[in-house]
Amino acid sequence: MMRTHRFQTFLLLLLLVAAPAVALADSPMAVLQDSIDRALSLLKDPAYASPEKKAERREKLVATITGVFDAGELARRALGQNWKNFSPEQRQRFTEAFSKLLQNTYLDKIESYTDEKINYLGEAPLGKGKVEVKTTIVHQGTEIPLTYRMINNGSWKIYDVIIEGVSMVRNYRQQFADVLVNESPDVLIDKIEKKS
Repeated sequence: MMRTHRFQTFLLLLLLVAAPAVALADSPMAVLQDSIDRALSLLKDPAYASPEKKAERREKLVATITGVFDAGELARRALGQNWKNFSPEQRQRFTEAFSKLLQNTYLDKIESYTDEKINYLGEAPLGKGKVEVKTTIVHQGTEIPLTYRMINNGSWKIYDVIIEGVSMVRNYRQQFADVLVNESPDVLIDKIEKKS
């Protein structure tokens, strides 16, 4: 139960970084921190405090979510070796459905942000054009380690997030692989589209 709560908290903060990235010359950690700061400003803005403004704030959050994640890289890694079994059209449908699923699943959690503190610990290279940015989230006095994996395909974007050693991509990859043992790519995509 505690792990599920922490995973949900992680996903909340994962999506909080959904804001336009700063200039390419900035480090991945600076891009991440700037994105988080922009999203938090939106969440704290009193102009969106009224129930009438909730829909408008949601629209702005949704619009920014696509800016910080590399949806194609995230989708490809979530399918793992099964990616090669998808046609170009199926890959496109899967990418769109998976992105929408993540977005819709965690939008409420984003909006329930309650001033958790974020510590930026540093970044480490993972190979050419890839880095890990290490952070911790302080939630009710407990520090939760959160690592963002970022890739530079023209700008720094997130392609995976690891909380307490658990990779979001690997978690979804296992779920999708279990479905694909007995079902076709189209069936998996249909299931994801229905959930989202």
